Amino acid sequence: MRLLTYIQTRHQISRRKFVTLVNEGFVSINGKKITAYTQEVITGDKLSIKAPNFKIDEVIEEKQKSSTLILLNKPLGYVASKSDPHNKTIYEILPPEYTNYYYIWRLDKNSHGLLLLTDDPALVNEFEHPKFDIEKEYIVELDMELDAKDIQRALSGVKDENEMLRAIKITKNKKHYHYNITLNEWKKRHIRRMFKTIGYRVMDLERVREGKYSLGDVKVGEWKIIEQK
Repeated sequence: MRLLTYIQTRHQISRRKFVTLVNEGFVSINGKKITAYTQEVITGDKLSIKAPNFKIDEVIEEKQKSSTLILLNKPLGYVASKSDPHNKTIYEILPPEYTNYYYIWRLDKNSHGLLLLTDDPALVNEFEHPKFDIEKEYIVELDMELDAKDIQRALSGVKDENEMLRAIKITKNKKHYHYNITLNEWKKRHIRRMFKTIGYRVMDLERVREGKYSLGDVKVGEWKIIEQK
């Protein structure tokens, strides 16, 4: 188990705070300071963190528990962030007991639809790590009809800001200028950048599926809990 996962689960600290603690030399395992953010630990290891206003001194004990997933239909205008002085956040929609949940694959302010949250950092890694190849499906409205050659360009991949952006499946939706777009990777503003590069503007973007989880009949601004064993 990674130390980061253990600390996030047990003590609800952020990845950023963990990185800072490691960089400043405050974290030790079995009396030895660690320098790697990917440090692995096992049951019985002694964890020590001695930082100003934050101290831990304990033996690591891995406890098996179920993970909880929340499926939220994110409205437009909300950001996936713990706090934002200028925008409404997704946590304003959810009850206070879910403040420490982690979101999986953020949706930007101008996008809406399915957003998963969980209390288990390891589950976030399972979804987001490229090796798991989890599909994400979107319904995308463009400003005009997609040309066949541009569909092929999007499937083959286009380069933007030194990143290759591609879709693995594009099908015409029954609505005018709407398409179902499937990805198996995620880069910042992936779909918007991909279509801008080939000359189209995304007018609306709704995520409807992540892996085996679909938006279904969950209405905008509503959410439901999914238990994971």
